[in-house]
Amino acid sequence: MLIVRLKPRKESPVLGGHPWIYSGAIDKVQGSPDEERLCRVIDAKGHFICQGLYNPISQIAVRVLTLGKETVDRSFYAARIRSAVEMRRRIMDPETSCYRLINSEGDLLPGLVVDLYHDVLVMQIATPGMEELKADLTEILSSLFPSHTIFERSNMRTRGSEGLRPSSGVLHGQVEGADIGVSERGTPFLVDIFTGDRTGFYLELRDIRQRVMSYARDKEVLDLFCYTGAFSICALKGGARSVVSVESSSPAQALLKKNMELHKIKPFVWRHIKEDVFRFLSDDRGSYDLVLCDPPAFNKELDEHLKVLGLAMTRVKPGGLLFSLAPVTSQFSPTDLVRAISRAAQNLSRKARILEPLAQSADFPFLPSHPQGMQLAGFVTYLE
Repeated sequence: MLIVRLKPRKESPVLGGHPWIYSGAIDKVQGSPDEERLCRVIDAKGHFICQGLYNPISQIAVRVLTLGKETVDRSFYAARIRSAVEMRRRIMDPETSCYRLINSEGDLLPGLVVDLYHDVLVMQIATPGMEELKADLTEILSSLFPSHTIFERSNMRTRGSEGLRPSSGVLHGQVEGADIGVSERGTPFLVDIFTGDRTGFYLELRDIRQRVMSYARDKEVLDLFCYTGAFSICALKGGARSVVSVESSSPAQALLKKNMELHKIKPFVWRHIKEDVFRFLSDDRGSYDLVLCDPPAFNKELDEHLKVLGLAMTRVKPGGLLFSLAPVTSQFSPTDLVRAISRAAQNLSRKARILEPLAQSADFPFLPSHPQGMQLAGFVTYLE
């Protein structure tokens, strides 16, 4: 086993429960990192700190597995996976057949994500340590879900910074097609597990889709960055009078149309527009009771969120609602989103009141000692 020695006073975050050790905190490594990943971490005085998976080329050099000295083997990982599965069985709605089964650090399995879509498990592996365990992980999952296919979608850009190439394909069983029918609290959707965003669907937005449904009755709705139309479908199911959906991606639009057909929605009730959202908002002169704004991560995050929120607010009727969502990153926090909402409203001389926060669904747990596990921030805002 590798021995990773930390610099003086660098052990405190780990002892406090943080699951990452950055490369700058490491003094030296004993052993051959090219031959093994499992490591034992000690402080500058030689005292045991934790066990983890080491990657010499990553900024996150050690991903902590345990603060204990127990044996880390296949049984160790099997117990962690069973614990994650059991938690989902306790918290998930029985009418939901799509959810996150394993959420990396949030389930004490750093570098591993597994999403369930009906009878298919989609696995994403982000680190070399988990990559070397792929065969064992596949066997453990197939023993727990013997009738399920296991499909890998490890094509994230972040694999490059870990020294890994993209990898996709069937690991167990067979997949008949890319589009899989799933149910979310009784609402059906089609999901593309081959090329769709994330592993095919924005599972973390499940609870927010329910909030959209609860607010939508008798409202005219604008759904920006709509992807495959899940927010739009929930708005219509909640009683919206009409929905306009805007998305620039052709593949997403194609699946949106399939979802529209699945729900037998009439075209004059739901209009979908293939266009860049910024261009649409600059040209559109419509006004809406409820505007949903779920943009991707931006490079200049505060400035671009301020821009898109300002444009979106111009489309909200007096007394209307704005759902504002944003990915949480090291450069953009929930507080930054509140600041962007406030400044956008002030720039338009509109009074804004935040009614409630929005967050990722319960199958995306994160450790209280690891706020980086928070993926999503959002707020419902009332605009006068």
